[in-house]
Amino acid sequence: MNYKLSIILCAALLLGGCGTDASPKNVAVEDSVEGSVGDSVEEWKTLKTVSGREIIAELKQTAQETPKRDKSATIETPPEYEKPKKELVEDLAVKAIEAPAASQAVEEVYGEGGIRDVGVLFIELQTRGAEQSGVWIGLKEPDERVQQVLDLLQPKVDAGEILAEPIYFFRSPHTEKELYDLQDEVAEALKGMESEQGSYALYVNIITGEIEVSHDFLMPEQQEELRQQFADQTINFTQNGRMVAAPGESRLISPDQIYTNTPLMDGGFILSVSEGQFLVAGPDETAAFYKFPEADKLKVGLRVKVEASGRMMESYPSQGTAKFVEILPDYKPVNAKLSESQVVAKALEISGERLSNGYVVINEVIFDENEKKWIFELLPDDGEGTLEVADE
Repeated sequence: MNYKLSIILCAALLLGGCGTDASPKNVAVEDSVEGSVGDSVEEWKTLKTVSGREIIAELKQTAQETPKRDKSATIETPPEYEKPKKELVEDLAVKAIEAPAASQAVEEVYGEGGIRDVGVLFIELQTRGAEQSGVWIGLKEPDERVQQVLDLLQPKVDAGEILAEPIYFFRSPHTEKELYDLQDEVAEALKGMESEQGSYALYVNIITGEIEVSHDFLMPEQQEELRQQFADQTINFTQNGRMVAAPGESRLISPDQIYTNTPLMDGGFILSVSEGQFLVAGPDETAAFYKFPEADKLKVGLRVKVEASGRMMESYPSQGTAKFVEILPDYKPVNAKLSESQVVAKALEISGERLSNGYVVINEVIFDENEKKWIFELLPDDGEGTLEVADE
């Protein structure tokens, strides 16, 4: 396999994506000759429509053979591996070859980040649902700088370094700056609706111009209010998890049955409880402190599942707010005197005395019926990876 090439292509894919452009097969100027422009550009006419976008300029594919480009786009795989699909190969090639070339040309003409004030810049991939692999540059009010970008790219096409077809130059209904300004306006409107317990994520799709809002607190009437306030825009709402509890509604979910004789493997254990906060860690719960108004109803040792609200602070343990806490049934083997929660509380007392960090992550709990003892697999620890507690 050509490992060097694969690394280059994958790196280009990860480095991300904006690139863009198009150039002169038929730049829209009245009485202009195909592939050229006059002394001034008064109007950029629509040449055709691709993916619903008005193409205003094109590069001309002058080179019939493109050995330089073909060499860079070749992906060799060992016989034992399945050959990559055509769509993936085209995506990787466009992202690794046309995108950097177009991005460089645009930056040279418009300056670093300058395209944001006059248009948009993005790449679309077939493996992500696009009709074709392409680098797109959109201008809201195209001017003579379009031709400058075309003039930088066409020689690369002539030399067989890049292809003309994947680079599209189109008329954009918005600029990236306008979209970000709109995003700020929507964020400001959301502040007045924000729930103390709820959270939201917001972004404006640079390709479609639509507003995307994911949330866990907006009521239908609030969503309609936002739609009316931004009547000229399309707002898409997505509910993120369960809606926050209504005023007066408990955020604590109790189990259907208090005990179970079947061992549980999910959730995490309550390691400590204080006023308005608890610490949890375990098999499926990363160690985290959660703010929770009903923390006083929790007990150390309980196995729970936590649904967080909003972002978590990156620390260890991490910190956040619990939207809901679901208490799982307490595991109590048929021939055991104690339940899992009772033994976990004992184990935490023992381990807390020998651990420098004051808490421990319980990875697994096993009841040894013959020895009448509980065995804990611990992470992290100060030496011993297990802890045993008698069932008494």
